[in-house]
Amino acid sequence: MGDQSRFERPPGPDRHSRRGRIFVLALLAVALVIPLGVYETIPVKQHKATAPPPPDPTAQAIHDLRASLQQAISQLSAFQQTVSSDRAEIKRLSDDVTALTGKLEDLQQSFASAQHAPAVQPTEPPRQKRATAR
Repeated sequence: MGDQSRFERPPGPDRHSRRGRIFVLALLAVALVIPLGVYETIPVKQHKATAPPPPDPTAQAIHDLRASLQQAISQLSAFQQTVSSDRAEIKRLSDDVTALTGKLEDLQQSFASAQHAPAVQPTEPPRQKRATAR
């Protein structure tokens, strides 16, 4: 009987250490399960080697509007350059017309004064015609 007493443990302290071990193991399991659950809920970024997804219709519309705006800006710039050069040409032509108008008025005054001037009489009397016999 002495051999069996060696293997028997007292019932009191053994229960507490067993419960303590189960409690520690349960805490350890919870401590491992919580980070694992958090890790699993984090979305994973997937790197696709395939073609890019189709463009967003709104982004495509914005891109198209920007392209149209750039085209309109370049057309407006070309139009402004044309208007500017046309204005310079109109100014030059207007100056030419003004100069020609002044010259024309001078000529008209000169012509009018020449018409009102007395006629100059010739210094020689007119020749008389000779009568010829027939």
